[in-house]
Amino acid sequence: MLPRLAGALAAALLLGTAASAEPNEGVAFAGGAAGDGLSGYAGLVHALPGAELGKGLAVRGSLSGGSYEYDSSGVRIDGRFEAAEAALVYQLSGRWGWANFSAGPRISDVSLSPRDPSNDRQGTRLDLAVQSDGALLLDSSWRLGWLGSLGVRDGTYYSRAEIGRIVEPRSQTRLGLEAGLQGDPNYRSSSLGLFAAAKLGPNLEGRVSAGASDQEGRHARPYATLGLSLLF
Repeated sequence: MLPRLAGALAAALLLGTAASAEPNEGVAFAGGAAGDGLSGYAGLVHALPGAELGKGLAVRGSLSGGSYEYDSSGVRIDGRFEAAEAALVYQLSGRWGWANFSAGPRISDVSLSPRDPSNDRQGTRLDLAVQSDGALLLDSSWRLGWLGSLGVRDGTYYSRAEIGRIVEPRSQTRLGLEAGLQGDPNYRSSSLGLFAAAKLGPNLEGRVSAGASDQEGRHARPYATLGLSLLF
């Protein structure tokens, strides 16, 4: 079982990660999500020597944690998780937009109450995470973004796509539609929602989203995410 955190983290990575007019060295991001449970995260992307944000090699690190619940054979299971991830990132950017490709280790710890014999993700596990994220600038107003992530050992996956339009150029306020699909060998969940993103300062951008997620075996539930991104 995966928490709604994946969607929130994706939102943060889709905020200001492209190269700007003035070269930046990195971006810090943080945020959280509510839906099937509560979760939070924080992380950093930093360009390696000889590179800059949006071009060349970078490293990314993140920490996350939270709680969630699900039903297993009619029994309510309460779960808690902590995770840490590090990755080497290859960055591309231009007038067309940007794209990032990364891979690195992920360590996670999941505790369940009561224990669920059918869930093989409880306990401490080490995995290899591979990911691609980026955005295409369709014109001066419209932007198409994506993120896809795969846990090689556990078979966990998360995919996300969004399309948004700038409605207020001065603050770069964007409104749009987002859709996601996530799961592992034991479950699958899809989501659909709306988002709003805007510059809150010279190098600070914020994003909020809300919608509904649907999972086999239960009714659709609302979710909400919040993300912040700071260029430096």
